[in-house]
Amino acid sequence: MPNINSLRQDVVLELEFLQSMGLKIFLYPFIGRSKLIMVGYFITHVLVLCTAVQLGLTLFSYDTKDWLEIINVAPNLGVVIMTVIKYTKIQTHKELYDDIFEHFRDEMWDIVATDSIAHQNIVKKYKWVTMVINRFLLYYSISLTIVVDSFPYLVMIYENKAHGVTDEYLYPFDGWYPFDKVKWYSAAYTWESFMTAIVVCVYSFSNMIHASCIGFICMELKILGNCLEEILSPEDVVNITEGRNVNVIHRTVLKKLKIIITKHEYLAKKSAKLDAVLGDAMLLNYSLGAIFICLTAFTFTVVDNFYKSVRYFFMFISLLIEVFNQCIFGQILSDHSENLTEAIYYSNWPYASPEVKQIMLMLIMRTQKPFKLTANGYHTMNMNTFSRICSTSFQFFNLLRTVYP
Repeated sequence: MPNINSLRQDVVLELEFLQSMGLKIFLYPFIGRSKLIMVGYFITHVLVLCTAVQLGLTLFSYDTKDWLEIINVAPNLGVVIMTVIKYTKIQTHKELYDDIFEHFRDEMWDIVATDSIAHQNIVKKYKWVTMVINRFLLYYSISLTIVVDSFPYLVMIYENKAHGVTDEYLYPFDGWYPFDKVKWYSAAYTWESFMTAIVVCVYSFSNMIHASCIGFICMELKILGNCLEEILSPEDVVNITEGRNVNVIHRTVLKKLKIIITKHEYLAKKSAKLDAVLGDAMLLNYSLGAIFICLTAFTFTVVDNFYKSVRYFFMFISLLIEVFNQCIFGQILSDHSENLTEAIYYSNWPYASPEVKQIMLMLIMRTQKPFKLTANGYHTMNMNTFSRICSTSFQFFNLLRTVYP
């Protein structure tokens, strides 16, 4: 089994992987970026804003009765708006992300016992899970970009070769232009392909960084729980029972407990700040997620056009995955923070000093209020919320299937 130093290096390498990804979209280093990187950031920010405005104009340019085209544009507009929010939030709260990265690079490791097999297993498990999630998001975003950018052109070629269709022009997101986009088809298609890649990269990176932050917070919470369970070892219990080195043991336990509480307070503050940063995007997802999931699922089942059917199906899958990600991350974070209460209960607290017992009781009261991710404080993002969103979407879907002629 690798020792704790090699596992620490693995965690640092994962952070450096995220940093290299952030550098490519001009978001890293979080603090102290060069003027060139800041210029790249502002250009990217303006381009994404322009895409949001373009899709907004596209949405308003359609007749309100043309509901299929509205469904085609609205989810894309929602994704771009969330991309703008996430890109802006990471820049605005760069001190928070820099602090979290530095914490997991250096400060966290003073509570990790180098000779503890349990701590090694915890670090190994959560580092592996975080790495798997990040690689999935990376390769999923690459695959999604390739499909979205190439699929319209491939379908158009197929329709031309197989059915002789020469007057159909397909685009990655089919935006509005102040000029004839058929005449300037190559320029419009290049612009939409380029912006699709940028939006997907920014969106995926923000998901990767937040998944990593939450994953490592859960890892530290798990380590803190293990420290609480073993705060009084069986040997300490025997010595206290037999009256040997009682004062020394109580002082050592008190010192360990204060360190654990300090770490827990730090994680609580950073989790609350992350919740505030993610709140706007989560509120948008919660408010519109059920509607968009329902509409895209309904549309791909009723349209008789192969291209549109496949397009709406992938929209449906992407929206479902995004809502699931936010809810499962919130659920995991809450579960890990609540588990500290159980860890305290299973410790040998009856043998602790009165002062330590009192502090443990206060810590139990504090852990009764778990860490959580919310939609701007209105709704907690957990699996119950995901279930409600899916249930609402299914009810709307059945309603539409009933009334649709």
